[in-house]
Parts: sequence; structure tokens; C-alpha cells
Amino acid sequence: MTAKKMAKQYYPILWSKARIEALVAAGKLSREDADEVINGVTADNRKDGTYEQ
Repeated sequence: MTAKKMAKQYYPILWSKARIEALVAAGKLSREDADEVINGVTADNRKDGTYEQ
């Protein structure tokens, strides 16, 4: 399982925002992926299919 998949599964129930930021700092998760996890914004859940923050 990738760090992104784990972050999506565990945030915010088991992992805090600080844990997500630690993964970014360690190079295990990209900033874009972290933003997607934290903000819950993906192309899949937008009606027009675009990614926007």
C-alpha cells in the first residue's frame, strides 16, 4: 500500500495533519498528494472533473 493510499484511509481518524506533514517532510508523500488528502479534493469528487483547491 502506498503512503497516499494509507493517508487517505487513516486521515483524520488515526493520523493527524501533523502526520501527513511529516510524510511530506520525509519525502514519502508529495505536497500535492498531501493537499488532496487534507482537503479531500480530487477530480473524482468534483462535478466538472477538474482538480481545484
